Amino acid sequence: MSTSDRSSVVPVPSDAPRDFHFRYTVQKGHFLQSEDGTDDQTFDFKTQNFGLINRSYDTDIDEEPPQWTRFSNHVRVLEHSKKPNESFKVLFLGRHGQGWHNVAEAKYGTKAWDCYWSVLNGTDDITWSDAHLTTTGESQALDVNKLWTSQLPHGIPAPETYYISPLTRTIQTAELSFANLSLPASRPYKPVIKELLREALGVHTCDRRSTKTEIETAFPHLVFEPDFSEADLLWEAEYREPISARTYRFSMLLDNIFAEDTHVFLSLTSHSGAIGSILEVLGHRAFGLETGGVIPVFVKAERVQGARMVPPKEPSDAPPLCEEPPI
Repeated sequence: MSTSDRSSVVPVPSDAPRDFHFRYTVQKGHFLQSEDGTDDQTFDFKTQNFGLINRSYDTDIDEEPPQWTRFSNHVRVLEHSKKPNESFKVLFLGRHGQGWHNVAEAKYGTKAWDCYWSVLNGTDDITWSDAHLTTTGESQALDVNKLWTSQLPHGIPAPETYYISPLTRTIQTAELSFANLSLPASRPYKPVIKELLREALGVHTCDRRSTKTEIETAFPHLVFEPDFSEADLLWEAEYREPISARTYRFSMLLDNIFAEDTHVFLSLTSHSGAIGSILEVLGHRAFGLETGGVIPVFVKAERVQGARMVPPKEPSDAPPLCEEPPI
């Protein structure tokens, strides 16, 4: 498929189109990040137990078990007693740690980054094409690892499935976040690469993924979703994915996960823009994440007959490019 052909197609999962989709509802009252009164500019998930609200549930037998254990039991009971067209899941949405593209944008400024630097592979001894983590980014991922380490003995449910964007910085983040944890034997860290979990597509070289062979060589233990292509077929040098297309992409991604994955507690390691779109699809309030940040979301999905409406193709979301870097 040529670039001109691809540009008229909104990306969809590799499986066949479905004649149904899901309506998502955030179950508020469980995580502070879902509450309107929580300030995302000052909130620190690391000191707030991932944001889990200390409360009782009607499923509590007594108040002795840790808060995470009681929450997990509450979720399991809801999932067990669900209606045939319903599904309950808890999504741990993790943003990658600081990457070299973040450093470059901070160095040159967002305006100059968008119109000039972002289309290059790198400069000044910085490479940001399919950007890797900086040492700061690695430290941020290790901070998440410490939080999981401290909470696993207190009942936090380890993810049953680990989904990761195919971009290198997200893979590195997940590797560090979940390395050497005391995970249950039934829930090993077995990361699955999902093509559609990546950042906004096009123009910025930091969002162009490596080939499947290159990814496999660097991370041989990864599992790729079916029909994952060798080359990056979604990224285009002259077309930046508009918000409407990105929202549709993540709607299709979530529909795919909720239709195919019977597990309840899932980890999705992705990007700031991607997580923003996921939150929008779920009906969650906007909530900004720092690099390395994690936000859990408790969601009910209701199956609705009829395919999702494909949005019309819109102009590229990238601003006009500059021939020279702006001063």
